[in-house]
Amino acid sequence: KAIKFNAKKCLRNNWGRAILIFVIMVAVSAVLGALDNAIFSAFGFHRVEISIDLLRGGYMEWWLAEGADVTWYEVALSVLLSLVQLCIMAPLTLGAANWALELSDGRSNAIGELFWAFDNAAWYRSVWMSITVAVKTGLFAIAVEAIPTVMMAIGAANLWENRSLGVPLVIGSVLMLVALPFTWWFGARYMAANLLLCDRYYYTVKEATRLSVALTRGHRWQIVGFYLSFLPWYLLCCLVLPLLYVIPYVAVAGTMMARYLFEDYLLGQKKLDVSDPDQLIIDDVAPEDYHKAREEQGMEAPAPAEEPFTAPEEAPEEDNGGIAEL
Repeated sequence: KAIKFNAKKCLRNNWGRAILIFVIMVAVSAVLGALDNAIFSAFGFHRVEISIDLLRGGYMEWWLAEGADVTWYEVALSVLLSLVQLCIMAPLTLGAANWALELSDGRSNAIGELFWAFDNAAWYRSVWMSITVAVKTGLFAIAVEAIPTVMMAIGAANLWENRSLGVPLVIGSVLMLVALPFTWWFGARYMAANLLLCDRYYYTVKEATRLSVALTRGHRWQIVGFYLSFLPWYLLCCLVLPLLYVIPYVAVAGTMMARYLFEDYLLGQKKLDVSDPDQLIIDDVAPEDYHKAREEQGMEAPAPAEEPFTAPEEAPEEDNGGIAEL
């Protein structure tokens, strides 16, 4: 409740910029989708659409036209165009997260902050992070949902042929309802991964994924509940116009939730002292000063210097039978 309240408070005088950022991202995605379809129409190719199903953990799904004879170069072109879209949308998403992170400190940056990740290492990190998280969560989702999916497919086929409700369909549906929360739970491991790529922290993909897994440990069901609490707002989005309110609200609240988990983790590790401003995470760390800044923050403690070896001084001998006391 506190995070949601603070998210609304931060957005109070920034709704215009938040909505404009959302509209820009939707427009860019729509333009990329239109160009994609135009290319396939121009060549007369069958479309192999590759999408990411976020509700099932982020793994990639392939959709083929029924009965279409798809060639390898059509598949290759689909993969290539999907990667192009990813290379544009992933940095934009990271830029929006960076804007929301700055907003959580009361700083209302310009709309140009959305394109921050395109001129530094965050560009390829955001792309690689998207692929990494999609693969990891996808493999887990496939392992958990494989049996329910097969049973549902068999039951649906029987339903189509016999026009009767098949037992495999019912059992598969029940198992799927049981499996979905665990898929979301696993995906919650990487809830803060994208945030840790932002300008303030500037971690690498490997560091960000490991740290996100560490700081979400023990909080993953809480994260699932946090996002499910927005379900009434999601249902309201069926009216389309509420999207302009719901998406920025959920995005800023999610960013603040990830930041809270990160700073709470740092407090537990005694790497953050809220009573001393000098011990706070250094803001706006330039890439070239990254390692130096992390050492100043205590994130990477320098190796202790080795003391030069000195032979112990001999103690004066006493009249005790020649035994020297050190």
